[in-house]
Formats: sequence, structure tokens, C-alpha cells
Amino acid sequence: MGKSKHRILGRGKNDLDKYDMTRHQAIDFVVNELVARPSSIKAKRMISLFGLHPEELTEAGAGYESVSKMDRDFSLS
Repeated sequence: MGKSKHRILGRGKNDLDKYDMTRHQAIDFVVNELVARPSSIKAKRMISLFGLHPEELTEAGAGYESVSKMDRDFSLS
């Protein structure tokens, strides 16, 4: 393996510690984003990354209206 490829793979491996997030933290983040901005792109990305379901978001405190709007816009299920 060349030096450049070795550096690129090493950099990706070392950057994982910065973005270490549990599923519970992701749900809290999405709920807070939906309360602040119902059509948040960050929330949509987290939903798709973690595969969150509408039931999880409403149980965590997200409003039904914002979750149903997100479900229509982004297909949560």
C-alpha cells in the first residue's frame, strides 16, 4: 500500500473518536433539532444514519406534527 493511501485510511480511523455518538444521544439531538427547526437537514441525516423510527422520536418528546411532517417529507419508516 502506498504512503498516501495509508495516511488517508489512518486519518479516517483516527477521526472516529470525534463523532462517537450513541443511539440515545442521536435521538435527543434529533428531538432538539425538530423542536428548533421542524425541517432540519441535520435531523434528516441523523434519522437516516441511525435508522430512527417515528415511534422512538415521539416517545423521546418530539411533537406529533413535526414527526408526521418529517415522515411525509423524508419517509421515516
